[in-house]
Amino acid sequence: MRRVNLDIDGKKYDLVVDNRESLWETMNFQLGLQNSNLGCDRAQCGACAVLVDGKAVNGCTVLSARMGRGQKITTVASLPKGPGLAGLHPVQRAFWLDGGFQCGICTRGFIMSTVALLAANPKPTTAQIQEGLAGNICRCGEYAKIYTAVNTAAAEMRGEKVTHLASAIVVNATGSEAAPTASGVSKEFTFTNPLDTIESFDPLAEQLKKKDGILGVSGSERNITIKWDPAKLDETKVRTILSDLGKPVR
Repeated sequence: MRRVNLDIDGKKYDLVVDNRESLWETMNFQLGLQNSNLGCDRAQCGACAVLVDGKAVNGCTVLSARMGRGQKITTVASLPKGPGLAGLHPVQRAFWLDGGFQCGICTRGFIMSTVALLAANPKPTTAQIQEGLAGNICRCGEYAKIYTAVNTAAAEMRGEKVTHLASAIVVNATGSEAAPTASGVSKEFTFTNPLDTIESFDPLAEQLKKKDGILGVSGSERNITIKWDPAKLDETKVRTILSDLGKPVR
């Protein structure tokens, strides 16, 4: 056993760990943190990737006993800087709105590896993205959209104006959503009861798009972002439409 002081997302944790204990085990079982997913538990899939001093490592195999020497451990929990889509880190926002996920098991690891990649290479080529994410596996096969998300995030982080594939939201160089215009108003909502699976989202989105005044729909099994025509709808009416479809939101 060894006493260590772990610096995780800027917070210090003083605790005793088994010398054989992985960082993932310590974060989940001792600290109750759910900041990374466990995939293969063999350092082969990258689902549990976190950053240690800016470099992506597999949390399932790096030992906690070796992490108590002042290293800075970063997880997805510290990436957002505010609420809603505008508060997400550009990489998180890109993965969400460009569809760089399916089941979600690998997503946190891909996001952390992407953050490390773009910190080292702000404008990677496709080959460099493939190399930078070689330690991460998506068993659902969403690689094309993952690469799109990486390129979109890279462009936003370089200060360029981007439009995400699955949303009408335009993000400016500061990372905030563009101000609503007469062409539409966008707002993110959280489902009162999450959808059973992400596959349930598309049928709901199709129903919403048929409603007069709805201009765009994107989201996941937990959240939904809707763009509507302010001349025809307001937020109250949008909430009513969702409730009438059996999907009330908070």
